[in-house]
Amino acid sequence: MKPEPRKDEGASAPQRDVSPHEEARAPVILVADDEPVNLALIKRRLEWEDYEIATAEDGGQAVETARRVLPDLIILDVMMPVLDGLQACRLIKEDPSTSDIPVIFLSALDDMDTKVSGLSLGANDYISKPFRVEELLARVAVAIRLKRERDRLRQSAEELRRRAEAASEMSVTDALTGLLNRYGLQRALQRELSEARQLRRPLSCLLIDIDYFKHVNDTHGHAAGDTALMQVARLLLDNIRRPAEVSEERRESERREDATLPRADVVCRYGGEEFLVLAPETRLEGALALAEKVRRAAAERLFGDGERVFPLTLSVGVAELGDSESGNDMIARADDALYQAKQQGRNRVRPADN
Repeated sequence: MKPEPRKDEGASAPQRDVSPHEEARAPVILVADDEPVNLALIKRRLEWEDYEIATAEDGGQAVETARRVLPDLIILDVMMPVLDGLQACRLIKEDPSTSDIPVIFLSALDDMDTKVSGLSLGANDYISKPFRVEELLARVAVAIRLKRERDRLRQSAEELRRRAEAASEMSVTDALTGLLNRYGLQRALQRELSEARQLRRPLSCLLIDIDYFKHVNDTHGHAAGDTALMQVARLLLDNIRRPAEVSEERRESERREDATLPRADVVCRYGGEEFLVLAPETRLEGALALAEKVRRAAAERLFGDGERVFPLTLSVGVAELGDSESGNDMIARADDALYQAKQQGRNRVRPADN
């Protein structure tokens, strides 16, 4: 029969570094021991300290309960049926959902090999039987405190990561329209240019300007102008190839051996009332068709909201990437084409000169 823990009834338990009352919930401890007397004694004494206790009577139950309950600490007896404590600890540490839970071994085996085996499997502490209750409580308190400190550090790191991602997203996103800004465009342009060069695929761009936009602000106010900018951004997104559409096209194209795999178009707010669309794997003819589709969609609707609604038209310059030019060279040629479209009367699409 296994030795039972010694209990000094008159002695008071040591003060824990962090009281369970200081946390939002009481720590949960899983105790696994196949001796009912030991299990009941440890459970009762830990419950006096306001811990919540789950129990298991063998190693298999311990592994199953740990995965289901996800306790803050596991106390494992080494010698148990079905799976001994060492085998249970190995399975607990191999499972990503339970690998971070600290483990304390209890054992009447006080030899060095057993201790080394337990600690090498990832256990955090080892208590030899018979043990003093005060020692168990002190080691439990330390394990719980370290676990919660690690959890807080992990949460802080995760929060910092989320904030960094949000800051990075904001740095490349236009606050009004939610589209990429000029900085985001440069990153996208570098990516698409690299793909086009490496895979020898076409790349085109559309530079789009809202005609007489200053008149909108002067006549209807800047709030109406902002609404119109957001609506134009939405119109562009509704008419380009979106990631979901590309996925469907990709599945279809993969059935054809000679097919070019499609990529999603990229839309950004280029500045003021100008927008730019990058159209990967699109030659000039396809880009002109897209530009005309966008121009017509704008001309056929009203913008603004409430009592302040008004028509808008778009002028578009279109260019395809040349063999020896940079992405910015392509955009500059689209800008020249846009200027010609406006000089020729606006509300039209103009291809760039080669």
